[in-house]
Amino acid sequence: MSFKSIDFKGLKIEFAEILASQYTSSEIKLIWRESMCHYFAISSTELLLSEHRVFTSEEIELLSQLVHRLNVGEPFQYLIGEVEFYGLELKIDGRALIPRPETEELVDWINQNHKAEVKNILDVCSGSGCIALALSNTFQEASVLGLEYSNSAIELARDNSLALKLPVRYIETNVLDPKAFTNSISKEVEKNGTFDIVVSNPPYIPNHEKKDMESNVLDHEPALALFVPDNDPLLFYRIISESVMPFLSTNAWIYFECHYLYVDQTREILIELGYQNVEKRQDLQGKWRMLKAQKS
Repeated sequence: MSFKSIDFKGLKIEFAEILASQYTSSEIKLIWRESMCHYFAISSTELLLSEHRVFTSEEIELLSQLVHRLNVGEPFQYLIGEVEFYGLELKIDGRALIPRPETEELVDWINQNHKAEVKNILDVCSGSGCIALALSNTFQEASVLGLEYSNSAIELARDNSLALKLPVRYIETNVLDPKAFTNSISKEVEKNGTFDIVVSNPPYIPNHEKKDMESNVLDHEPALALFVPDNDPLLFYRIISESVMPFLSTNAWIYFECHYLYVDQTREILIELGYQNVEKRQDLQGKWRMLKAQKS
């Protein structure tokens, strides 16, 4: 993929034309702005003053490589190795799912609902650590623990914790092995006490939906963090809800991000297990994406 222009204005036009078949105009504008900042240290303010900037052959080659990788479906966040989540700059790569805006909405819902003292928070299926880190940044006196199956994702989450100077701890465990999962929680509670908040954004996309998904997700993001069996799409919610219940403090809350088609079935699981004040919430796209429930 080569460019004919060498000046800022011409390159910007060509950049948009090359990516037009893969991305919307607003996405291209965002990618261009972030690329200028990340690769060439041109800030958003300086972009307005850079129309006559001439790029070197090395810089143009870098841009050519970037658009090629974007055109074959590599997520932009993985290419630059970072993503913003709830005001935090996180390191991100193929070891973990790219945090989505609806997950920020889940964090915001938690923050809105908990103004009083929170001592212990548990994040299940922690991935990059985005939820745990955002909550640690809000509830700075709380002890925050992330549980995750993928050891490589834990390494990434720990890197983020270290870079942000947020004291989140991570433990490797398998939610789908209820005995091992429960043992991990029990050992933690013995040391630090019961949890006031449990939150999880577990895998929830049924395998049959793969055929409708974009290749940049299917080919590059970890399937382990995305997909569940068609015959039991709610297995994570059932195991998590049941396993954590004995380790919740009085009046503790549990929060989930959910598949919008299964939110009512997930709600029924919580009610059947004895949770109270079960409430669902729409995301900004109008889809029923979140649930919260309180220990009875």
